[in-house]
Amino acid sequence: MRVLVFGALALALSACATYTPPAPGQPGPDGAPPPIPLDGPIAYNCDNGAQLMVDVEGQSARVAIIGGPSMVLPRAGDGYYSNGRYGFRGGGANALWEVGRAAPVNCRGS
Repeated sequence: MRVLVFGALALALSACATYTPPAPGQPGPDGAPPPIPLDGPIAYNCDNGAQLMVDVEGQSARVAIIGGPSMVLPRAGDGYYSNGRYGFRGGGANALWEVGRAAPVNCRGS
């Protein structure tokens, strides 16, 4: 009986093992896509074909347009960064990218 109790206790404790989330760039559980990082640069694919690398740090966002210019956009509002010509809003999995007076386009983080 004692062996059965200790066996059950060991099994129950093993179920409480700590979960370590996958590192950025590594597949998640069951081969799911890797998680989007919470800090550091995030790659975005936009509906208009634009590809961006965005790193938000405090009062500015560093944006590199793949195949185009790079810039630092100052904070212009809550979660909004703009230099008057280019604008970035959001972060994480979803964002909006603005160029000039054109309508903002949806972008997905990857």
